[in-house]
Amino acid sequence: MSTLKSRKPFKLGFLTHAFGNDPRQVYRNLQEQFEVAEALGFDGGWIAQHHLSGGFGQLPSPLLLFANIAARTRRIELGTAVITLPLEDSLRLAEDAAVLDALSAGRLQLGLGSGGANLEMFNAFGRDAQRRQDDFQHAQRALQAALLGAPLPGEAQLRLHPPAAGLRERLWHSHGSESGAIYAAEQGNGLLLGTATHDPLTVQKPLADAYLGAWQDETRRPRVGVVRAVFPAEDKAQSRAELAPDIELHVPRLIREGLIDEAADLDSHLRLLNVHHGHPEEVIASVRNDPSLLPYADYFIAVVQSESSTQAQVLRRLELLARDIAPALGWQPGAKPGGQPLAVAG
Repeated sequence: MSTLKSRKPFKLGFLTHAFGNDPRQVYRNLQEQFEVAEALGFDGGWIAQHHLSGGFGQLPSPLLLFANIAARTRRIELGTAVITLPLEDSLRLAEDAAVLDALSAGRLQLGLGSGGANLEMFNAFGRDAQRRQDDFQHAQRALQAALLGAPLPGEAQLRLHPPAAGLRERLWHSHGSESGAIYAAEQGNGLLLGTATHDPLTVQKPLADAYLGAWQDETRRPRVGVVRAVFPAEDKAQSRAELAPDIELHVPRLIREGLIDEAADLDSHLRLLNVHHGHPEEVIASVRNDPSLLPYADYFIAVVQSESSTQAQVLRRLELLARDIAPALGWQPGAKPGGQPLAVAG
């Protein structure tokens, strides 16, 4: 095996956007994905929040679904990537998160964002999208203080119940600017880096460097979570065939963002969307060459589902990732409930 580029151990997670036309089936599939991922040794599963999406993502309330998943699992961490914080009441979110963290025995990883990808939702919630960055910082500080047990506004000096001070150590921010990354470091929270449309060298590496450079807390370590599209298959042809229908859905966005002038070939689109795909050995080589992934990731979070993926395809990709890909990159499978190492079939 060639020398690993990873400089440190990392956790392995997966991220789903809750695709599907029937919400009931979507939620059943998500439950199964978490159960299978836990059996495979994944450290965590993460779910994106989508409000009023009308077909893209089917889950506006990830904490509610996590309460169900927590009852069906024992070890796997439950992550939000991310909750749109400016659309939430910070104290009510703190209460819900505290209850879930108690139910799951401290497994919640609470990822927060300002909602830059969901601007059309703000009016429906009576919020001003132009104020989202200020609203995010105000709500994040209030949420963080409540989790730490600080007295709440008002003469009664009430405090959050149930207590959830430990959750303070599992907060994450998603930011698309260096100033945002620096703010996450100043707050002592983790930084989530998204899938990085086009070159991660110019899109994300500066954010990770700014975050690490701004970290001042000597009592805790910085935490970087990196989300990447990872679509392994028996070979590259199969992977491309599975991806092709859904990649075309992203072409209008690539044009709108000025990354391309017109639709190009599938390979070009896959490069622009930074999709690691193909036979597991090809995925391993591709991930190693990603300049803002293994050198930075404390948590490698793989997206293994696109809009038309079947449940069988998703579960197969999870298996390939845990069995063949992540161990070759330096990851060690998690322990079974009870502390025994998990044997992954090979």
